[in-house]
Amino acid sequence: MSDLTEDSHSSNTGKRKKRSKNKKRFSDGQVKSLESMFETDSRLEPAKKLEVARELGLQPRQVAIWFQNKRARWKLKQIQRDYTILRANYMTLDSQFDALNKEYQSMLIQVRNTCYTLNISCIKFLTFIFIF
Repeated sequence: MSDLTEDSHSSNTGKRKKRSKNKKRFSDGQVKSLESMFETDSRLEPAKKLEVARELGLQPRQVAIWFQNKRARWKLKQIQRDYTILRANYMTLDSQFDALNKEYQSMLIQVRNTCYTLNISCIKFLTFIFIF
């Protein structure tokens, strides 16, 4: 039974390799044209897709799939950029929060020490401060 599994797996692997060998890449000129069109408009109307396919010597389906893949890659890059910016902002805010928290703790200790030095209760002192 494992022989059958291995045979079917190796035949599937062979098919995948065969398909990837038949995969046609776009020429540099075709990619440049598609890139410039994508900058103008990330989505093509059906009539425009047919026109572009004719001009570049491609199938309309190839043009549609290229645009779909390009949009997906563009969106992924945009998400990565947004994440990088948000992460940097978070790190800055986290650092500022830590600094403010340390300053707050230090000031709280100073207030307590002042209260004890003046021999007054902290509640009375804080109430006095907030009144003025």
